[in-house]
Amino acid sequence: MTKTDCAANVFASASLHLDVVDEFIAITQSKLNGATSDFTRDSLADLLAGLTEQSETYRAVLAAAQNAADPVTALAA
Repeated sequence: MTKTDCAANVFASASLHLDVVDEFIAITQSKLNGATSDFTRDSLADLLAGLTEQSETYRAVLAAAQNAADPVTALAA
């Protein structure tokens, strides 16, 4: 596998991971909104914070690659 092939796989995988994390954020936020227990709300808020951090990281990596002339080449470098 070439560096370019590997970079294309990483880019596609990161995009998919971002979609999954964002879906999980929406589910977690929905459950948090309906939670009645303080413990449950705190637990879900902690989970949401971690998921949000992951989402921001994926977004930053993908944005940096997309701002390059060729995203795959940027990741391969």
